[in-house]
Amino acid sequence: MAQVSGDHYVITVLTSPRRLAALVCLAGEIDMDAAPALSGVVEQLSAVAPSEVVVDLADVTFASSTLLNFLARAHVALTADTALIVCRPRRHTRRLLEITGVGQFMTMRGDLPPSGYWMPHGAARPEELPVLGGID
Repeated sequence: MAQVSGDHYVITVLTSPRRLAALVCLAGEIDMDAAPALSGVVEQLSAVAPSEVVVDLADVTFASSTLLNFLARAHVALTADTALIVCRPRRHTRRLLEITGVGQFMTMRGDLPPSGYWMPHGAARPEELPVLGGID
């Protein structure tokens, strides 16, 4: 697991042992303070090139244009065949995505894959799955 936090946010990245996929869990206030950490996440996702990136927004209490920028940068940085999925946005966050049109570049879901699907990075052997390091 890779995790970075600030005074008002936490970003956690998990991977799937079943296929090359990443789960990015955002929590707290996603504003300018979180921008450098989110840039690091985009760089790492781009380097690993997973087939699927799931962004869990269930615990986001405030979202500014920083969240929109992160999602747009992830969309551009990932390969065309990578699925970008946003899960469990709260009402205000969903509305922000809809109003700005950013939501049209990704799939929106109300749930996550079943528990046990995702695992911390350290549980996978290096030859099985690339590790998204460098954002600790």
